[in-house]
Amino acid sequence: MKSNSAVLKPINQRLRAYSRIEISGDVVIHNDEDLYIAPLANLSAGGCFITQLNSIPLGTEVRVVVRSTKLKSPVQAQGIVVRVENQARVGTAIEFTSIPEESRDQIQTLVYEHKVQSALKIL
Repeated sequence: MKSNSAVLKPINQRLRAYSRIEISGDVVIHNDEDLYIAPLANLSAGGCFITQLNSIPLGTEVRVVVRSTKLKSPVQAQGIVVRVENQARVGTAIEFTSIPEESRDQIQTLVYEHKVQSALKIL
């Protein structure tokens, strides 16, 4: 019998195109009117989650600069606010709509290295 496990997963897991990692750092977020700096919680080549910031309205187009000691250089991207959380976890999810290929590659390499290190710890 064929498994339907994909059907049973929450929709956000089925649609996730890129793996993410928890990573410390900060994100500078700006649009035409406001500038914010908030802690980075996780990062993927498709976007990021920023904690302690929930005042940017859903659907707002923003420019971001992601900085972390784990990154070789800051990542600059354009994005859109796709989720704002106000309950158990306060924060904002930003989906990248435009990101330089070098930045996307840098993030994907970091995620891959993190997965390899995690796998080696299990063995």
